[in-house]
Amino acid sequence: MNVIEERGNKLVKGNLAYKYDYTKEDREQKKQSVKKTAPAKLKKAKRNLSYIEKIASVLIVASSAVFMISQYVSVNETQSALNEIITKYRFEESVTSQKAFELEESIDLSKIETEATSRLGMHRPEKHQVVYLDVKRDDMTVKTADEVEGFSNRFADLIVNIKNHIIDFFSI
Repeated sequence: MNVIEERGNKLVKGNLAYKYDYTKEDREQKKQSVKKTAPAKLKKAKRNLSYIEKIASVLIVASSAVFMISQYVSVNETQSALNEIITKYRFEESVTSQKAFELEESIDLSKIETEATSRLGMHRPEKHQVVYLDVKRDDMTVKTADEVEGFSNRFADLIVNIKNHIIDFFSI
């Protein structure tokens, strides 16, 4: 910052900056430090990329970004197509189970008997055509849905299964 001072009758331009008393040693040290930093500046200049290298690095980064985006898009499209197919499959599966239920409901034994007698010419067996067999042991089992299904039965089966595995593991 320049300042104008009045010294006597004269106006003198001055400076507010500090004036240091430089010695010859300080000047020599400054020259030596400049000489030392010159090779460092050259090394730094060598480390700087040239214009072509900068363009090549930008192109490489841009091409890799485009590749990653295209891969993401293709994966996303495949995933959405898979979700559509899964939705269609579940719909068809529900339709199939509904049709199976309707088929089971539509089966009537009286209709089957009338169809067999009228169209196929079948008739019921007569008394002399029926043969009875004596089986020495019971040939039937009775199971109810409560015995087969249910959480308590499954849990009990799980506990028994775990116990059996432990016994098998530790038995000699």
